[in-house]
Amino acid sequence: MNNPKADAALNLSLSLPESLHEKSTSLSAVLTGSVWEILVLASQDLSFLTKQYPQIEVSMLLENFALLRLPPSLIPTVSALPQILYIEMPHYISFEILSGKRSSCITQVTLPPLSLTGNGVLVGFVDSGIDLTHPDFQDSNGNSRVLFLWDQTRDEDPPDGYLFGTEYNNEQINETLRAGKTLSKDESGHGTAAAGIACGNGNASKGRYRGIAPETELIVVKMRKNKGLYPRTTELISGIDYCIRKALKFNRPLVLNISFGNNYGSHTGNSLSELYLNRVSLLGRISIIAASGNEGASPIHTLGFLDQTVNVDFSISERQTSLNMQLWKDYADAVRIRLRAPSGTEYTLSDKFGTNIEVLDQTQIAFYNSAPSPFQRLQEYYFEFFPIADSFYLTSGVWSLIIEPISIKNGTFEMWLPAASSLNGATRFLSPDPYNTLTVPSSANSVITVGAYDAKTNTPADFSGRGAASMPNLLTKPDLVAPGVSVIVPSFPGGYQTVSGTSFAAPFVTGSAALLMEWGIVKRNNLFLYGEQLKAWLIAGAKELPGYPVPNPRTGWGALCLEAALR
Repeated sequence: MNNPKADAALNLSLSLPESLHEKSTSLSAVLTGSVWEILVLASQDLSFLTKQYPQIEVSMLLENFALLRLPPSLIPTVSALPQILYIEMPHYISFEILSGKRSSCITQVTLPPLSLTGNGVLVGFVDSGIDLTHPDFQDSNGNSRVLFLWDQTRDEDPPDGYLFGTEYNNEQINETLRAGKTLSKDESGHGTAAAGIACGNGNASKGRYRGIAPETELIVVKMRKNKGLYPRTTELISGIDYCIRKALKFNRPLVLNISFGNNYGSHTGNSLSELYLNRVSLLGRISIIAASGNEGASPIHTLGFLDQTVNVDFSISERQTSLNMQLWKDYADAVRIRLRAPSGTEYTLSDKFGTNIEVLDQTQIAFYNSAPSPFQRLQEYYFEFFPIADSFYLTSGVWSLIIEPISIKNGTFEMWLPAASSLNGATRFLSPDPYNTLTVPSSANSVITVGAYDAKTNTPADFSGRGAASMPNLLTKPDLVAPGVSVIVPSFPGGYQTVSGTSFAAPFVTGSAALLMEWGIVKRNNLFLYGEQLKAWLIAGAKELPGYPVPNPRTGWGALCLEAALR
């Protein structure tokens, strides 16, 4: 199948038997029970589909994006409709885990004369949930500061317009807390930690571990995990949509914290999830903060220049059950590509668009050669590796992708493997490149992308996702860095723990954005202090780390310094 309205991964999925979906961690993301779930960009409301096709469920999101659930047999029919502009399959996303307030110049603006607390600003967390019983998220009367909680894991009473989960309001949350119970739990603690950095009031520590914006009110989305693995981009986008709709309904300024990401895409800001963020960021007084990811020191990215034949060597570890790999190049560059297995056996990839399947060294390889889309000028080769029928594991050893130039206009190419946390240790590129390792959607142009640094040593964290080495100054990513090494955060039950990762750097900027929006919007000093203007203020106040002149792809425009941003 070659559907020009679908991304490469979805096209490949539609071409393969269901038995292979179950063997692939990445392709199984499209499955929701017996139906498929896809993300759609449309030209109008798609609610009419449910009347024409009773098997289809539709959740219309903002800006004519939609989440559809439907049998895979209907995808070609639906995608052929003129109202459908483009479709993508969901992809699994993962946590970005691995003296902060003082080093980020935050303490100064919380004291007189400014005395900023985040009052009047909403903060949204689309994450693993929150510990509602933790004192840091309750006011002095014991009432919850969480105004709304959408628990996507409990299919009882979904919010209006959405297809799954259960919504709880502040009254329901408080009623349950007074009874000594809780409506929802944060099993991993990740969402609780992120919220604590940005918004915790320090009640459990008598103020010692108070967060940055302790008087904000919260909207929380607990993402479900598909097949018990990871949340997907469809859960993330739906959660973001929910938070923005609440802010628009109540006419409140909103800061959104995203501490999840994945490696699928060209990392140029052109996937549907990135396009969605770029569009909805313009709808109201909204600032979106995203962690840059923890792939900076992981061997999951490589690149090259096609002035001659290039061998890209990668190893597959023993006991690796599945693997996917992406190659992105300029469509104008004509190449011949061969895949070499550890035994030396080679297969030449077809240069025709569509799906091809081959078996090398007892490993089945399915790849899809895609054309550019209306939103993406690059060409993608998408690979899936499967164990053959009587084996559980891929053939281990060193594999090679051999790229031979034929007619070159640009010459650059880039490749990505999945997040290192999903791979066995020896599965890697043998000549990796640490740059352009931001996770999607932190590569979206409109978001404020946050990397991590060690506030004790004043150095960037090795794990922190990095931008492209040759990016023009105005497009530098990350935008800035914040403390992300050995950060003290709230934990269950009612205590604190130490964590590291860009997941916990982003909330420093989320809380700081809430303080800026309180000063500007709530206190009416600058009614337009959100979005790109807020990003500009943060960049203007950022401080240069020793040895890293700005801008650069490791620290962006420098380390967070909120006091300087307000000058």
